[in-house]
Amino acid sequence: MSTHAPETRVASTGQQSFLARQQRWVPLLAALAFLLIASSYLYRGGFYGQLVTQMLIFAIAAMGVGFLGGYGGMVSLGQASFLGLGAYGVAVPMADGTGPWTAVAISLVVTLAVALVTGLLAVRVRGISFVIMTLALGQILFGLASSWVDLSGGDNGLIIPVAPVLGPLDLNDPTVLSFAVLVVFVLAALALRTFVASPFGLALRGIKSNEQRLKTLGYATRLHLYISWVISVMFAGVAGILFVFTNGLITPTALDFGHNGIVTLMAVIGGLGTLWGPTVGAIVIMLFQNYLSLYFERWATVMGIAFVAVVIFAPEGLWGLVTKFARRLTRQKPQPGQLGINEVPVGGSAAETDTTMPDPTTEKVQQ
Repeated sequence: MSTHAPETRVASTGQQSFLARQQRWVPLLAALAFLLIASSYLYRGGFYGQLVTQMLIFAIAAMGVGFLGGYGGMVSLGQASFLGLGAYGVAVPMADGTGPWTAVAISLVVTLAVALVTGLLAVRVRGISFVIMTLALGQILFGLASSWVDLSGGDNGLIIPVAPVLGPLDLNDPTVLSFAVLVVFVLAALALRTFVASPFGLALRGIKSNEQRLKTLGYATRLHLYISWVISVMFAGVAGILFVFTNGLITPTALDFGHNGIVTLMAVIGGLGTLWGPTVGAIVIMLFQNYLSLYFERWATVMGIAFVAVVIFAPEGLWGLVTKFARRLTRQKPQPGQLGINEVPVGGSAAETDTTMPDPTTEKVQQ
């Protein structure tokens, strides 16, 4: 009987903890680098500043899809319609002479009310039925915006004459408004991280994995999904408020099926169930739309082929590929003869090799 096995296991556990700490720094450094790059473009303004601002806005909306689909197991195909709802919630009151901040409050209340009502229908179904339900809800909102011309302005849309002023910060200044969008984006990411790390987020993952087991354990699974639906819709509503102020205009086309598909595509390409995946997806899709379209007439076909490739070869999304690459960079090679967490067979993973804790009784016998 070997007398070195316990020491080897302890060393392996220590190395595993060290590697885990290294891997935690990778997302943080990536986030800081992204914020610095985004801030530099926002400060410059112009076309690139506006492009980055739109990326941040759609990333917020895609976060809601990623949260609901990645952790709750329900992929929404109506997120852009709720984005348009939040935008119209600001534009309609302001068209009647309401102040910007009052209009923002009205938009949030309206979006919350619609989320509470539609959630009663949405959480009653699962799978493809849920996708169809969200698509139908989005088309209802699009139909109302298109036909209710007196309220929505029809194809001409509604113009936002002025943006809010917050003390010394005048959001009518495009640069100030862009940095305000960045701040809201950071707050949304922190809120999403809080939701995911909370017991509520853990319960959602359990529901996605095995809803019946969670019901047996006494969890109110439908209530959890209902709350996650409301959170997802509110993310879209906040994105809609930022969208209408940065663009100064909202039309019914923002609520159509194409935009709904684009927002869902952002979340799926980036990686469902990840914090930064929707942001990566928003960046990629916006670059496709604004740059690839300059060189390829059928750029949408190229984007579709890229989407199919991601789904087949990287089902965890682009951010999943980034994190996987980061793990490979921080993984140390095992020493000759070393057993434990770092010794992984070809095609295997560290978690599959050694996940058991040492038995104290066995250690005493070995000693």
